[in-house]
Amino acid sequence: MKASLRKQAALITCANALTRGMGFCLHLLLARLMSAEALGVMEMAGSVSMLALTPVTAGIPTAMSRMTAQRPGVDRENVLRAGLHHVRRLSLVLSPVLVVLSPLLAWLLGDQRTLPAIAVNAPAMALLGACGVYSGYCIGLGQARLPAACECAEQAVRLGLSVGLVAMAGRVGSGDIAVTAALPGLSEVIAGAVVVGLFRRSLPLPRRRDRPSVALRRQLTRLSLPMMLSRLCATGTKALEAVLLPLCLRRSGLSQAAATAQFGLLSGMALPLMLLPGIVTGALCTVTTPAVTRLEHRKAPLRRMMRQLYLSAALIGLGATGAVGALAGFLGAVVYRQAALVPLLRVMCPLALLLSVHQVQFGMVAGLGLQQRALPGTILSSAVTLMMMAWLCPLPHLRIYGAALALMAGRATGLVWNGVLLARAVRREAPCDQLSC
Repeated sequence: MKASLRKQAALITCANALTRGMGFCLHLLLARLMSAEALGVMEMAGSVSMLALTPVTAGIPTAMSRMTAQRPGVDRENVLRAGLHHVRRLSLVLSPVLVVLSPLLAWLLGDQRTLPAIAVNAPAMALLGACGVYSGYCIGLGQARLPAACECAEQAVRLGLSVGLVAMAGRVGSGDIAVTAALPGLSEVIAGAVVVGLFRRSLPLPRRRDRPSVALRRQLTRLSLPMMLSRLCATGTKALEAVLLPLCLRRSGLSQAAATAQFGLLSGMALPLMLLPGIVTGALCTVTTPAVTRLEHRKAPLRRMMRQLYLSAALIGLGATGAVGALAGFLGAVVYRQAALVPLLRVMCPLALLLSVHQVQFGMVAGLGLQQRALPGTILSSAVTLMMMAWLCPLPHLRIYGAALALMAGRATGLVWNGVLLARAVRREAPCDQLSC
């Protein structure tokens, strides 16, 4: 890897370490301040909200990064305008739709207490979409400092507001589960507004009445659509899990409150620990996309870079797997004060390795413009996860452990698909996806 790539990765890694550290502290503090049931309601609503946010956030940063890296300097401002215009148009349609459909979504989740937490995310569409546009633009320029600083600022505001509002709600006696579960989402909206303001101040655009180029908008749509569809499969799977898993747990003999608490244990406590390696692998994924794009037609350097990325991701994931497995007792009993978390962490700690490698794979797939060919693998992975969850979780002797096994099986399926796809791509004379040619 080039020195500039390592420098950008190091910078984003430091920012990710800070933001993921704050994110871990946020989940930990919320787990202490909120009941497991309230945490489960928040995670159920969050799964559906992420599905609604996907069209304005997924694919946009990577597409912006790729387009900016390919364009000459004089045309890059037009790329930024096109990205902001694209997100604005989508948000004007999707935000009202989310508000109108929130009662139906809460009914599908089987818990009307999720309604406020779903509806409060409607303003986040335009804000988080704009953040993704600005971040991708900066990465495409090779300037990682601004998005790293803004990411840290967003997480800091979110952490302070979430903890403060949840603690305040508990003190004044308004510890209603529905209200408490919605407060972190409200904090995220406010944090998104702060970050958009920082981006606009740092990257001012002169006002123009004419719309961005139609060609640029179409190119952005073509590049972002495959990744958006892929992410929709992932977030759709997560939303279906939020519906399916509590239902399967109730079929195994648990009450609704116990099933919701178990869902909170998995999604709000165990999964954040599995995602901690993303502090480093997320940085590698971010800088990999434009770097792989630049080496797209230089096979030998491209293969060397991919081998180094695979090795780095595997070492990071193995280290995380061993650490979580060894420290499961301490993390569950002391850090989270949930004894039931200990055996769950020991069962699902290999997921940290799978997630680490998958995240870096994602950057390579996007850099080569192979998102469309990766989409069937994402669909297959989601199908495997849901089918195994529906089969294993109702079994009384497995329950939540069946969900952990299903998550690992689905992720392994996606890894194999993407691995074969990348191996074939680097053997061809000119790896190129039809949407990016």
